[in-house]
Amino acid sequence: MTGQVTITWPAADRFSALPLACGNAIDPGIVAADDWRDWSDRATTVDQRRIENYLDRFSLAGKRILHVGIGNSGLALRFARRADEVVGISIDARELTLAHGLGLANYVAVERNKYAGLGDDIEGRFDFIIDNNINSACCCLSHLQGLLEEYGDRLTPCGQILTDREGLAWIPEAAGLNPRWRFSLEDLACAADLTGLTTEAIGSHLAALSRGDRAQPTLASRTSSLLRRTPPAVARRLKRLRTRLARR
Repeated sequence: MTGQVTITWPAADRFSALPLACGNAIDPGIVAADDWRDWSDRATTVDQRRIENYLDRFSLAGKRILHVGIGNSGLALRFARRADEVVGISIDARELTLAHGLGLANYVAVERNKYAGLGDDIEGRFDFIIDNNINSACCCLSHLQGLLEEYGDRLTPCGQILTDREGLAWIPEAAGLNPRWRFSLEDLACAADLTGLTTEAIGSHLAALSRGDRAQPTLASRTSSLLRRTPPAVARRLKRLRTRLARR
């Protein structure tokens, strides 16, 4: 199923259990525990993997990717050589140390609290913004709105923000956070609509936010993605077949 999500209730009623403002302009957001924010030595989560697999369907030549919450830098390892640039942000020093130690030419990782703004040193616009936990560590609706507005402002004309239902619904169990921060896709659509972003479901898990007609993977780029995920011997035969068909 793919399509625009319907906003069912007014935002004021939908988000009445969440604070409008937190009063923290310096370091907004919630950091529940030190081990919660460090994902440098953990495997890529299932929801993050789904986002990456969808991103893999695109031709990334000349494209810029912003990865919010770099974790183990698996996204950069997978895509930095194909893209023009991958910019990653994190609030955790260990994640940043790992990222800097990779030595990837097209990968820049900086310390940044996304709810406080990306800052002027992260320049330009992005074709893809990847954030599978848009709301999970948020402190108030004002900072969530500010985040979505900045994401929208940082998109290229056909750019998109990619996220996943599982990440939207996740908050740390032991953090004592307001359980209402567990978002459905309809919650995200309602919040995004207030900032001029359209939310589109992609299958049963993923979602894309955009301010216009977002880019779509082409037949050629989808075929290339399929070949990358196919066993080498089979992939070689498929490539030869594709070459023969192209000559006819």
